[in-house]
Amino acid sequence: MTDGFADSYLDEDYKILCQKLINKMSRKRQVPFLSGRLDIWAAAVVYALGQINFLFDRSFEPYVSATNLCDYFGASQSTVSQKAKKIRDMFKMGYFNEEFSTERVQKDNPFNNLVMINGLIVPVSAVLKVLEKKESKLQTELELEDEDLETEEK
Repeated sequence: MTDGFADSYLDEDYKILCQKLINKMSRKRQVPFLSGRLDIWAAAVVYALGQINFLFDRSFEPYVSATNLCDYFGASQSTVSQKAKKIRDMFKMGYFNEEFSTERVQKDNPFNNLVMINGLIVPVSAVLKVLEKKESKLQTELELEDEDLETEEK
């Protein structure tokens, strides 16, 4: 069911993520989709992935409204969103989730350019500038030492 929706409205990236999430759900001790309607669970899988990947935001591609998604599966939006929350909670899914984010979201992740140093969040560019200055200073010191050694040898 999710493959059909992905083929019609989404892209290959979403299709693969849906399959991955369903496979992961099926390995749970208590498989959630063994009770309830499968079409609601299928919609909830797409909905959960869509929420963390900005599927419902018109400025992103692909875009599908939550209403259209639920209409496609013939399910109530409130029921689907409740099941999607269970799925997100079950796998601790949030924005920029490494395992379940689309390639585009991973690439555009604003946290990719930040690092934590001693509990402080710092832009990678600032760290690189400091390292370049230290490298330059070290290189200058090494050149001075080489000159001192050459002077001593003479």
